[in-house]
Amino acid sequence: MNVREIVEFYARNGLFDSKYTYSDKIMHLEWFYQFDEVSIELINEYCAYRKLQGVKNSTINRELNLIKSAFNYYLKHKNVTFKNVFNGFRLFEDDYIPKFLNATECQKLLFAAKRYNNYLLHDFILLALNTGCRASELTTLTWDNVSINDRFLIIRNSLSKNKKTVYKPINDTSFDALIRLKTHRKYVFYNPKTNNHIKSFRRGFQCAAQRADLGHLRIHDLRHTFASFLVKQGVPIYHVSTLLGHSDTRITQRYAHLAPENLHEVLKCLPSLV
Repeated sequence: MNVREIVEFYARNGLFDSKYTYSDKIMHLEWFYQFDEVSIELINEYCAYRKLQGVKNSTINRELNLIKSAFNYYLKHKNVTFKNVFNGFRLFEDDYIPKFLNATECQKLLFAAKRYNNYLLHDFILLALNTGCRASELTTLTWDNVSINDRFLIIRNSLSKNKKTVYKPINDTSFDALIRLKTHRKYVFYNPKTNNHIKSFRRGFQCAAQRADLGHLRIHDLRHTFASFLVKQGVPIYHVSTLLGHSDTRITQRYAHLAPENLHEVLKCLPSLV
């Protein structure tokens, strides 16, 4: 077994057209190159080695998921047979509970962005809250994927997380934001300093969240908030799943407890046993 060959084969053929860069993860996974065989004991040793470097379990899991995919890809496309020991291996991660903003908190966040004249950030937050798009889906959005007249956005399969094209309708709020953003012929969120799209709003977003006194808040929580507003209004999970672009409604079930007809109502069906 040549681990280097397996990883490099996957990098050349399986990752060459990905929008993500995996060079950092691959650099750490080179640790496995020194061994002729990979065992569960060896994987545990790698985990211990990375933990001593102060790396979180979630990061280690993402690294191991990459090499697991490399092994599976190699097995699929090469005439070889061996057991992929990375399949099923996963470290325990701290459970992150999504944060849902209410309408007042959303207004505070938007005001914090606009107060410091960061109008691009303001409209980015507004679009995220009204479309449920992921941050990367918005920052890479181009005008040829925006139909203002027909009121929808197209998230291309090459840019979406689950590799399928998603059509997202836009409401009046999103419509107005897009009209304001129409300043560049190609990119919706254009950076004149780099002549390219804006890569990230993370720093500005964190500052706005801090000024709005919202505690620890991630940009992805805007997507959670979008879903929570819909579910609380009784929108069926299937429709919410479609708007989010989930590949499976089971992913959307995390929001089911927010529905007005929650499990407390179900318990009323039990007989009185006093």
